[in-house]
Amino acid sequence: MLGNTKNKTNFFPFRSFSDTVFVNLDGGNSKMFEIFFFVNPIGINCYQNEQEIIAAVSGYKQNISYHFIPMTTMNTIRNDIRARHLSSSNVEIFNTFSQSAYNATKDYHTLKLIVGNKKARQYIIKLQHAINDMGKIYSSELINEILSSLDVSIKSFKKNRESNYIKLSMDKDLKLADDLNVVTTPTTIIFNYDNDRGDSGMMIEGCANREEIESAITGDRQTSSDNSLRLL
Repeated sequence: MLGNTKNKTNFFPFRSFSDTVFVNLDGGNSKMFEIFFFVNPIGINCYQNEQEIIAAVSGYKQNISYHFIPMTTMNTIRNDIRARHLSSSNVEIFNTFSQSAYNATKDYHTLKLIVGNKKARQYIIKLQHAINDMGKIYSSELINEILSSLDVSIKSFKKNRESNYIKLSMDKDLKLADDLNVVTTPTTIIFNYDNDRGDSGMMIEGCANREEIESAITGDRQTSSDNSLRLL
């Protein structure tokens, strides 16, 4: 089955990352739960994983802040190509997926600038659905179709897409990924500020299932599909 990869689940200390996380993204730590989801914006595993996360958090009344962070590197591109059962050594295939992922990341940051995070996330979800479920390819026609469905001005999108801010915003997210030692996608990082160990978070590298996300929210660290969770 496409997109079926094994998990690697770990805890890591929170305090060493607190300045980076909150100066860049939130400015405070008033949230009960903070979820950071690092994704390849067109990745098949990332699309499936996001559905699991949405299903897991939707049933909880707690205050949950969800940060969606597209990430395009050589490693994430190769992982996505392998998940599709294609040859990651084929230059043409690699270039196609690399360019599509980079452009999708740029699209996301453009939309975040002009219409906000919510519609930017909706754009990525619609794009992932079109590529991974409907077999479409990244193209200007597909992008315009999605933008229109979200009631986004195509003219404004194209104008702002080439601004200096977009590259700065993309670089900022890559720095955050580097500071948090995120090396693959999907990677999910969950901080629970309302438990007895408010100084730690859980990192899930690979495809997290609904039970793993729920166990992180409820504090039940015994639930894991492949490996026991451990403190680093």
